[in-house]
Amino acid sequence: MSTGALPTFILVGAMKCGTTSLHQYLGAHPQVCVSDPKEPDFFLQRTEKGLDWYRQCFSGEAQEYGEASTNYTKYPTFQGVPARMHEVLPEAKLLYLVRDPIERALSHYAHNRVAGREARPVDEAFRPVTESHYLQTSRYHAQVSRYLDHYPREQLLVVEAERLRNERMEVLREIFAFLGVSTDVDASAFADEYHTTSGKLRPGVSSFVQETALGRTLKSVGQALLPQSVIERGLGVLQSDVERPTLPDATGRAVRASLQDDVDRLRALTGRGFAAWSL
Repeated sequence: MSTGALPTFILVGAMKCGTTSLHQYLGAHPQVCVSDPKEPDFFLQRTEKGLDWYRQCFSGEAQEYGEASTNYTKYPTFQGVPARMHEVLPEAKLLYLVRDPIERALSHYAHNRVAGREARPVDEAFRPVTESHYLQTSRYHAQVSRYLDHYPREQLLVVEAERLRNERMEVLREIFAFLGVSTDVDASAFADEYHTTSGKLRPGVSSFVQETALGRTLKSVGQALLPQSVIERGLGVLQSDVERPTLPDATGRAVRASLQDDVDRLRALTGRGFAAWSL
């Protein structure tokens, strides 16, 4: 029986909001241990992987332990996640990173196009607006409310991606305080940004790195042994340019109308204005 740690916090999403950067920043804190791999996806469904396997994702001594599986906020694609999580981790604190919902959805679409998982034009992929997977993932209040059916509000912190980018240390100290670790940290440890280039890994390469054990191992070894500048030059060879998709006017209006109520509910829930957003 493994005696490893179970997480005390979960970064539940959202995809394409900077979770890779936040995972790295959290791991740079001396009192925090983050999972390897970043996204264990343990609570997606009941599988043969038990708690011993999950514990092995967290190595090292720390005060707080956490992981960052963005699939945890992709309802209805993945259902029952909050209930399964609460059954195992009822005291866990939840971090939810959000971004302008239209910008997030377009980035998600571009990500899937380059990875070879999306062949439809953006107008088709975003319709009908009530059913599009990209827009469902951007309905942040609808996603997080399912967690609040199981967890008290005080165990949830919603983090604005735009603020994390522009006011990084202020936001990180808010997160550290929420997690109960020291806010007196050296800012130089949190200077880098991750996954911020316009290029994405080419199809096949992305799937290999993110979805296979060997790919994740090679990525981890490279990150441990190579300077960041060398890693970025190497990734540049494997990247393809991503052109930001543009929504036709009619679809854009339909998308904005379909998301507005959810954004209003999120503002009411959090007390935040999300002033940088287009909605």
